[in-house]
Order: sequence, then C-alpha cells, then structure tokens
Amino acid sequence: MKPPKIGHLSIGFGVTLLISLGIVGYLSFTGDQMARRHAPQIDAAMEIKHNATMAHLWFEEIISGDRNELIEDVWHYLDESDWYARALLEGGSNQEGTFVPLQSKSMRQQIESVRKALDQFRRIAEERYGNYAASLPGSGIDQKFDQVFAGFIDQADQVKSLLQASINAEMKRFEQITVILVVMLLTTGIIVAVSLFRLEGQRTYYLLTIEQRNKEIESQNNRLDYLAHFDSLCGLPNRTLFIDRLETAITHAKRKLNCVAMLFIDLDRFKSVNDRLGHDNGDKLLTFVAKRIQQSLREDDSVARLGGDEFTVILADLDDRDQATAAAQSVAENITHELAKSYNINGHQVELSASIGIAIYPYDAQEADELVINADHAMYEAKKNTRDSFLFYSDEINKRVKRTLQVEHDLRTAIREQQFTVYFQPQWDLHNDTICGFEALVRWQHPTEGLMLPGEFIQIAEYSGQIAEIDLMVLKMACQQQQQWLKQGLKPGKMAVNISAMLFSQSDIAKIVSSNITEFCLSGHELELELTESAMLHDINHTKEVFKQLGHIGIPLAIDDFGTGYSSMAYLHNLPAKVIKIDRTFIRDIERNKTGQAIVQSMLELAENMGMEAIAEGIETNQEHGFVRSTKCRIGQGYLLGRPMTAEQAHSLLISQQDENVTLMPPREQ
Repeated sequence: MKPPKIGHLSIGFGVTLLISLGIVGYLSFTGDQMARRHAPQIDAAMEIKHNATMAHLWFEEIISGDRNELIEDVWHYLDESDWYARALLEGGSNQEGTFVPLQSKSMRQQIESVRKALDQFRRIAEERYGNYAASLPGSGIDQKFDQVFAGFIDQADQVKSLLQASINAEMKRFEQITVILVVMLLTTGIIVAVSLFRLEGQRTYYLLTIEQRNKEIESQNNRLDYLAHFDSLCGLPNRTLFIDRLETAITHAKRKLNCVAMLFIDLDRFKSVNDRLGHDNGDKLLTFVAKRIQQSLREDDSVARLGGDEFTVILADLDDRDQATAAAQSVAENITHELAKSYNINGHQVELSASIGIAIYPYDAQEADELVINADHAMYEAKKNTRDSFLFYSDEINKRVKRTLQVEHDLRTAIREQQFTVYFQPQWDLHNDTICGFEALVRWQHPTEGLMLPGEFIQIAEYSGQIAEIDLMVLKMACQQQQQWLKQGLKPGKMAVNISAMLFSQSDIAKIVSSNITEFCLSGHELELELTESAMLHDINHTKEVFKQLGHIGIPLAIDDFGTGYSSMAYLHNLPAKVIKIDRTFIRDIERNKTGQAIVQSMLELAENMGMEAIAEGIETNQEHGFVRSTKCRIGQGYLLGRPMTAEQAHSLLISQQDENVTLMPPREQ
C-alpha cells in the first residue's frame, strides 16, 4: 500500500482540522447559548416566587399594624413577579440579561396558570386591604387569602420544576453529543486534542455555572419556605403554620375523642410602648416576650406569632374537658406571671402585661377557624374587663360579642342617618348657686331600642373607629345650641364638649374646632374642650402643639377624670390646661373618707397655684355637696345639682335663672 501523498495528507489533515474546528465551534457556541438562554430563565422562575412571597410578607406586616411598610410596596412586588412571568412567555430584557420566550406548550400553559393565580392573589389582597374589619384571623377572606397564596406557590414551584426538567434533558442531550464528538476528536491528533481540552474546560465552566445557579435557587427556595411558615422576627411559627398545626391537632382529637385547648395572647398597651421607645426597641421587646412565652409552656405545647403583638398557643392531646381546663389555666398563669416581670430594653425599664383568651375543642368550637375566633373574643373580654388576666370562652361572651357586633353595625346607620342627640348637664357656681355652664353629653335615639346612654355604645364606637364621627356631630350640635341660646338673650355660660383621643389625634383638630366656632359665631371662651389624661399623653408633642393652636383662638381645655391617669402631676407643667375636673371617684362618700378629702384638697391647692379652675364631678348627696362647697372648689356638677337634660329642659332652666324670684338649686335631701 502506498503511503498517502503529501498533498492528500495535507488535504486530509486540513479537512480533519476544519471538521475539528467546526465541532469545537459548534460545542462552544451551543454551550454558550445554553448558558445565556437558561440562566435568565432560572432567574425569572426564582424571581416570580420571590417577589410574590415578599408581597405576601409585606402585606401581612401592614395588616398586623407592626411595621411602617407601604401598600404600594406590595403592589410593586406583585408587578415585578408578573413581569418575570410575562418575560418567560413573551421575552424581555433587564440588567440581569435577556429572556428568551419558552417554546414548550406545557410550560407556557403552566406560566399562564401562575399569572392567573397571581392576579387572583392581587384581587384578594386588594379586597382584604379595603375591608380590614372583615379580615380578622380565621375569617373567610383571611383563609381564602392564605389558600390563594399557597396555590400560587404550588404553581410557581411547578414552573421551576418543569423548567429544571427541560434544562436537565437538554443538558443530557448536550452531554451525549459531546461524548460522541469527543471520541471523534481524539482521532484528529494533537491539535484537535488541544482544542477539545479547551472545549471541555468551557463545558465544565458552563456546567458549574448552571449547577451553582441551581444551588442558589435551592437555597433561595429554602429561605422562602422558611419565611412562608415562620416569623422572621421571633423565629416562631407564623399564622399559616399555626393554622396547619391547629387543624392537625383537631383532626387527631376527632379521631381519639379528646380535647385541644387554644390560648390567644395579646399584649396590653403595646402600641404605647412601641410609640415611646421606637419600633426597633418594640421588636426587641417582642423577641423577649416570645422567649418568655416559650419558657412558660409544657414540652409538647406549640406557640406561634400571628403578627404584631398577638401570640397563640396550642395545647393538644388532652383527655377531657377538666384536663384541658386545668392545663390551659396552668399555662395561662405561667405566661401572665412571666410576662409581668420587668424588661430592660436598651436601658429602658418596661413593664408589660397580657390578656389571654382560651377556647377548648370540641366544646367551644368544632373547627380551627371558629376556635381561633372564639379564643380571640374571650381575649378581648379579658382585656376589656381587667387586662393582665385570662378568660375562658363562654356562651355569655358569645352573646356579648354578638351584641357588640350588632351595635357596631347599627352605629354605621346611626352616623349616616344622624340618630344622635345631645343632652346638657348643668355646671353650677357653688358660691352663688347659679349656672355657669353646661356639659354636652351624647345620646343615641335608637329606632328600636329607644334612648341609649353613652355607656352602651361609646366603647364600641372607640374600638370600631367610629367615635371621631360621633364627636364631630356632638361638637356641631353643641355649638349650634349654644348659638341659639345666646341669640335668645340667655346666659348659658361655657359649653363643655368631650373630645375622644381619636379625634384629638387628628392633625387638623384645631382647624375643625375653629371652623365650628366661626360657623356659629361663638367666641373662644364660650366653648371648652374636655380630654382625658391618657388621650393627652398619647403623643405629648402633638398635644402641646394643639394646646398652643387652641390657645391662640381662646379655647380652654379641661383635663377630664383628673387624678385617674398614671402621670397627671408630672405632665401638668407641660400642658397649659385651664381646667381640671376632679373625678367622681374622689367625690363619692368624701364626707366619710379622710384620705379622699386630703387628695381633693391637694388637687384644689395644685389647681389654685397653677392658675387653673377646678370642677368637682359626681356630686350626688347633700353631704358631698356640703363638703365641696366648703372647699376652694367653685364649680360643681352631678345628679344632685342637675341630671343631663334635653335642650328644651335646659332652656327652661336658663329662663328660670333670669327670674330672681325662683330658687334654682334643687331641694336638699333630709
């Protein structure tokens, strides 16, 4: 056999070299295109789930009231999630790379499903944000919200799984082609071998790049799964995981015919601590609270943080109602005892307490959501009664809750139809037995229940956020009545109007009061605003500014229920109030109470030294009247001197005051 000619060898070598270089170029180009195409696609799959999960977490923080995040951030995250989904369908580019549309029909259908789930998630969030009152833990919209989010997570995970499977299949084909071509290239000699060595290096690099990205995605998914089920601040299970555990406990209890006890824990006055120390210190306090609750539990008990300052505890596998009651009571006592211990938060000593509601399956509820709601109702009853206590759910609580919800519903109609009226209680100058003013007191003319006193609806109005609208109605009606009396030539003195903390906290409260004075042609000294100490001290800087603005238009402020607050004396020098109203608890049976007499005398001396007027509230007996009259207190108010009356009755009383032959003061008790 003749050796191949040099020309033939050259041609053969050249052809081989060209084939080798073509193969090298093909593998290099294919590997590069795979990396360029798939890396952004993997990023998009990760960002779809990441942004939606962040939107869910931000939204839960906004609903709980514990953060200062904006609802716009939630919509932004949802828009970002949808953008990446569309990029997988239509293509697109950003700083992360260029996104090539997916061609697989099944994957495109899956991504369309993700977009639909995302759109449903947004609509539920908008509905829930616009209807906070119906979004209590365990409510229907709350459960639907979590179900939609869980469904979205499943859809997003399926997108990631399909995409990963597609990439793996393509990588497998690429590896098979590579192996075949590598075998072919080994026959081409040293030049081709060197080229293949370089190609293998590139292939390894691309494989490592994709493997590293897969690890990052897996790590991110683990992090997102943790955030979806655990509270990032305290490390406790969040509401989603709590509901899952409660449903599991109830399922087991149904099978074993035993009981589950649930504790709903809410910190008392935590918002004031948060406002005073700042959110960072408030968060630190919550972590301490979480640890103390955990330390108070038994080994198998489960604790979760629902959000804000609300915690829940599950006591499972309890034999019967007696054991469930005893276990729940023991755990509740341990928790209240531990939480009552002082906290040191960055040098600040903080005292804290909690109110706890307890509900027991199957006696108080048959399902998890109902058990949560009933424990929540019991907690609010405990908070309303004494705070720093625990209370078991009962039929009586259920009746009160239903009554509260009915009153809250009727209040909306009452505000819309202006069913409120104002009664007027006279204030007397005790030195000359003449009327020197009236206090305007709201009454509700209910269409079916008749005239309702404030004690039957004011607290509910405050809790539901409707009190400010009622205050504005009372303020306007009181000013209008004052104007009418003055036009009739009567001398009603000053008109005192109570202002709630909610209305007082509004930034334009001074303008609101000023506009009423202007509308009814009153002067500042003809109107007086009454505010409790706690409302004044909620935001001391705001209070000082309001006092200053009202002072410019001559409207005095009175501190109502003086002496019942926890820091009245310490803040008086910072709050230039003109009047203090001595609370009725100090006046009751004062003729027999030496301590009470000393306290009242001290208050009167304090008022005199600070140039303030003092009004004694709740004078109901001749003995109380006699004692107050013997002091430096000039003005008195109470049932003995005059009960709250209609405008017509007050008008008649003012007319009689102008008749010198009529004795105004009521007859003394014998």
